[in-house]
Amino acid sequence: MLDLKLLTTFREVALRRSFSDAATVLGYTQPAVSQHVARLEAAVGVRLLDRDARGVHPTPAGELLLTRAAALLDAARRAEEDVREAAGAGRPTVRIGAFATLAAGLLPGATRDLRARRPDLRVDVKVIEPEDAIDAMLADRLDLATIIDSELLPMGVRPGVEHVHLCEDPLLLVVASDHPMANRPSVGLEELAGEGWLMPDVGGTCPDSNIVLRACRDAGFEPDVRLAFDDYPALQGMAAAGVGVALIPSLSTANIRADVAIIPLRGQPPARRIQAAVRVGEVNPLVDHVIEALRAAARALPTGRALAAVA
Repeated sequence: MLDLKLLTTFREVALRRSFSDAATVLGYTQPAVSQHVARLEAAVGVRLLDRDARGVHPTPAGELLLTRAAALLDAARRAEEDVREAAGAGRPTVRIGAFATLAAGLLPGATRDLRARRPDLRVDVKVIEPEDAIDAMLADRLDLATIIDSELLPMGVRPGVEHVHLCEDPLLLVVASDHPMANRPSVGLEELAGEGWLMPDVGGTCPDSNIVLRACRDAGFEPDVRLAFDDYPALQGMAAAGVGVALIPSLSTANIRADVAIIPLRGQPPARRIQAAVRVGEVNPLVDHVIEALRAAARALPTGRALAAVA
């Protein structure tokens, strides 16, 4: 009989190709991780991992076990939840890892939808950066992670992970309410060449600054960046003060200041791709419900001038 604790450790090592990285994610020491793998190999009677100068690689037997591990671990977790629910000791739970703008922009609507479909469902949310969310999901601390992708910086698909498209997140123009363009129904990006610019930290971990820079260059100019800071409420505040203009994702417009105008860009605006990350081979109806609820919430989002009615 496979020990699920040992199987979890093996899966982390096999996916990350590293004992030390697996130890960090699982919260174990590296010797403990090595012992877990050795005990699992002894239990099944075959070598599961090969070690060489290039790192750690699953053997053919290890590859087979890795393809089965997600389903086995997920089935065990769901069996435990079902037993607890039958005994009245627990509720069906889905654990979501959400980055900040998705937590503010999509999760409220998605949660209302989920509660309408499944009043008994418990939704646990952790606000967490995309890469960390995938780590937590692979370690079975989350059921679903949410990530930001773009054609400029595509997020590679990690072993054992599948990406599922949720929505496009177009960028919208933010200007002070007394800006000359504030009452325009739309603005062409090329018209903003002479403006000061506010944007997320250039060269930081957020892909949004790269999307903005590329869009400006495609429009024929290099933006005059007055402030680079990874905080959209702060960028709104500086726009309201007349320091510059900004492009912000539609997901970050859940709380709009009264002293700014949000204006759609003409043509095809730059956008982020919002995706869910799930474990390969996992069958979990609750995760499917979450994905559909997030998509429905995205379809219901107001954009551009429609925000004036809800701000």
